[in-house]
Amino acid sequence: MEIATLRRLQDELNVEAELEFVYRFQYQARFDELGSENELCHVYLGRVPEGMQANSEEIAAVRFVGAGNLDAELAEQPDHFTPWFKLEWQALGRDYADMLSRYQET
Repeated sequence: MEIATLRRLQDELNVEAELEFVYRFQYQARFDELGSENELCHVYLGRVPEGMQANSEEIAAVRFVGAGNLDAELAEQPDHFTPWFKLEWQALGRDYADMLSRYQET
């Protein structure tokens, strides 16, 4: 899985990075009348450079957000985030806070 993840990182964000596997989870989410997803997600942490140029055919935009600002944005505008991201961020903060703290700016 790590090889595939590194390949997608290169394909989508045009970067290479050292990644650390954190955990995996499965979720099901419904998207109004659009349908639903049933996914198995593998979560990795790593550092990528600011100012990277994402592949515009894969990703519309990239932005860097600190953990505190992300928490506030999730609370104020939860519909701006995918169901899987909300589950992932909650688990990272709850169950993997020490690991996550190694990647946060001081």
